[in-house]
Amino acid sequence: AYSVLDPLRNTELHAVDDRFRPLSSFGARGRVCTMGRLICTLIREALNTDKDTNTNVDAVLLMGGNIRAGKDYPPDAFFSLEALRAEIKAEEVVGIVDMPGWLLAEGVKATHVGDPIPGWFQYGDGVEEDDACNVVQVAGAPIEPDRVYRVATKISDLTNGQSPPLAAYYSTRTELLPSHEILINIHALLMGFFARNLWRRIWETARASHDGVAPEGSPKKDSQDVLDAMDTNNDGVISVEEIQAYLATVGIHTDKGETALAELVREFADVTGDGAVTIEDLERFANDEGLLHEEEDAIEVRVKTPTTDASGHSGPTRTFESPPKRAS
Repeated sequence: AYSVLDPLRNTELHAVDDRFRPLSSFGARGRVCTMGRLICTLIREALNTDKDTNTNVDAVLLMGGNIRAGKDYPPDAFFSLEALRAEIKAEEVVGIVDMPGWLLAEGVKATHVGDPIPGWFQYGDGVEEDDACNVVQVAGAPIEPDRVYRVATKISDLTNGQSPPLAAYYSTRTELLPSHEILINIHALLMGFFARNLWRRIWETARASHDGVAPEGSPKKDSQDVLDAMDTNNDGVISVEEIQAYLATVGIHTDKGETALAELVREFADVTGDGAVTIEDLERFANDEGLLHEEEDAIEVRVKTPTTDASGHSGPTRTFESPPKRAS
């Protein structure tokens, strides 16, 4: 299914903020690793900025067995398709459930107080634990035991027994679980998120680099500025090749000749669906605030920055080699 995207193996899909470095998925079954934290953060932001999902999630929980590569990444690594495919299976899906705060806390703690297990929960920015494995923050605010949170997770993990509190709760309340038909593929969700963010960066850069003739700040001027900046052959269409050429302007690393990322961006920018990005598409963007001015990128989430140790572990310092023992 992803053969068309194979050229993206060495192409940057998303920058990695310093708070996720050193980037590592090593020991994801026994600690909250920086790659697990990054992926959960990206999923949350993708869901919360996707108009099609029409929902908002407070947290993303993924069991460590779903973060698969078990590797330490180079210091300057960016998030690529190669990294996405190495860490998350292409067929992996998540759903959104209502979860009381007390259950979220008990469910996470149950996987964190013993030996490494596949069910060791990873979580994104906004979720914090103390040194005793008690969840103290959700969505960047103190956890409220009686509040019902919206949580995105792999639905089968709720009842697989790796977290006894979650299994006991959802196994007897199956009506709370979403149907298979509305589950969301992680790869498709994130690729759409990356394309949206990149097109917004391209738009803002192109708009700022050209002086149009319409009144400053008007949708017509913005659209014409972008077209003039990117349409280098002046045929009235922004082609894949022109998008590809513009990627370097916004600081995106691509291998020479790779156009798969540009094709993804073109698909998102082609609002009318006619296969070409023209002034009509650009004016639709300029007139629809929701198409361009969504939430900030995941790497700019406004929550408390987690601490990170030298091995790439964020949160309370616990290692794969010497995990805390399960309380008797």
